[in-house]
Amino acid sequence: MFDTNKFKRAVKDWVRDNPNASLDDLSDFCEELIPPSQFGNYAWLLEQTTGWYQHVLETRKSARMFDEMESEDVA
Repeated sequence: MFDTNKFKRAVKDWVRDNPNASLDDLSDFCEELIPPSQFGNYAWLLEQTTGWYQHVLETRKSARMFDEMESEDVA
């Protein structure tokens, strides 16, 4: 049986351990966690997780841009 809580913990650990990973990297990781026989039942979880990670990446990008602007203003 597929445990969504274990999936979520594994994803959080992976994101923490792979701070420069791409959306495709996360998608590949998630696909490995979901058993092929249950992939159809949990495809929504993959979509939800990659959507969340896309938001994380965009937030990180915005934070870097803000930091760069701040450092330019100080110089």
